[in-house]
Amino acid sequence: MVEPGILSLAPVALAIGLALKTRQIVSSLGAGVLLAALILKSWNPWDALIYTVDPLLLDAIANRDHVKVTLFTLFVAATLEIVSQGQGTRALVQRITRWARTRRSGMLASWGAGMVVFFDDYANCLIVGGSMRSVSDRLGFSREKLAYIVDSTAAPMATLALVSTWIGFEVSLMGDALAASGIETNAYAFFLEGLPYRFYPFLALFFALAIAWTGRDFGPMRSAEMRAQREMAPPDADTVPPIRAWLGATPIAALVGVTGVSLWVQGTASAGSGARLFEIIGGADGYDAMLHGSIASLTVAAIGAVGVRALTSKEVTEAALAGIRGLVDAMVVLFLAWAMGSAIGELQAAQYLVATLGPAVPSWTLPTLVFTISAAIAFATGTSFGTMSIMIPLAIPLALQLEPTTSLALATSAAVLSGATWGDHCSPISDTTILSSTGTGCDHAAHVATQLPYALSAGAISILLGSLPAGFGVNPWACLILGCAACAAIVRFAGKPLPQASSSS
Repeated sequence: MVEPGILSLAPVALAIGLALKTRQIVSSLGAGVLLAALILKSWNPWDALIYTVDPLLLDAIANRDHVKVTLFTLFVAATLEIVSQGQGTRALVQRITRWARTRRSGMLASWGAGMVVFFDDYANCLIVGGSMRSVSDRLGFSREKLAYIVDSTAAPMATLALVSTWIGFEVSLMGDALAASGIETNAYAFFLEGLPYRFYPFLALFFALAIAWTGRDFGPMRSAEMRAQREMAPPDADTVPPIRAWLGATPIAALVGVTGVSLWVQGTASAGSGARLFEIIGGADGYDAMLHGSIASLTVAAIGAVGVRALTSKEVTEAALAGIRGLVDAMVVLFLAWAMGSAIGELQAAQYLVATLGPAVPSWTLPTLVFTISAAIAFATGTSFGTMSIMIPLAIPLALQLEPTTSLALATSAAVLSGATWGDHCSPISDTTILSSTGTGCDHAAHVATQLPYALSAGAISILLGSLPAGFGVNPWACLILGCAACAAIVRFAGKPLPQASSSS
């Protein structure tokens, strides 16, 4: 262990700087880890190179909880690909849209479909976007509007969902940061307790719902909507056999249900049947529960795909492997993020920040400061995961040392996730922004231009009525209620209905 100093921040600064310049999060994180190893090994290049691999990367990958997170993520990716190739999720989305007969109901159906495909942001963008664009054309709301709704439910739902491809990454980063601070608590329980502090994801979802419900728009989106009404297309007759909807629904139900049951069984055995919900969840092994759920989901998807003759057994295997291969980049980021967290822990970066910034930064400003910094990094780099991997190992220990109670740590950790989601949502180089355009068949520049005013509005409200009051200890649920009211007011008074909206909604 080295003494904390200004150099302890250099690996993080290098990772951020390279990510901003190159937009390459893998090489940027790798360079940051290597620099940390150089500092730890007294600038000996060979020793640092070896130390980067063993123990930093090796311990990160071999850690038992990290292995569970890795398997969970891979199993969920395999499940999603099986369901996608078997057209199960598309059939499920089509079932939701049966009642969509007007412009308003079509937009609400799109929003609802995004809520259903909560388990992965990429799946949301491609499945919901691809399935709903013919509905969009038929009912006269623009591809830009559809792309906005899809983008507003993709990452926000994935980061809020109790089970998703994001949760393993988020929970593992929180667990490592808590352990580095000497806090013995269940990371999954910490994640759940911090949900009401996730102001931007909640407000982004509500803002999109308000736009869809009222039919009001402002800025470039209103022009796009007026154009779409003039270019309404005939219905798309392409349908999927209704039985495929079961293929889409049952793996999701298995994933959520088995995870929940596993948490409950483990927790009650540990904490007792009379314990409170958070005590029960805190007594369970969240990594085990997620792994159990992903195993059940993959099994149900494979058996279901063969059972309804959507895929052959060979095609199921190929689909599963294709899903896993698609996560190679994300897993490399995950491994490097774990290694970075371990390295900056050895460098005592958090202790240095506390000693340096503690007297100058009032604790009530920390959630807002962290939210803003995270948003800026995510916007510039286009990645939520990379932002989280850089910020969480610093933010949680800093919050815990500035204020020993967990309320500030909850608000601060949630601010990292919310800020990362906001920056990712606004960024033109974000994967989800690009995939939202791709999935919906919308021009990418048009999607960015029409979405930005809405995302900026929700983000500003998240600061003014969310992270700032939360820093003073205001109840986060009260902040969310006020934030939703402010979103509704902006839509009502800044937005205007389309000239023919009354007849089409």
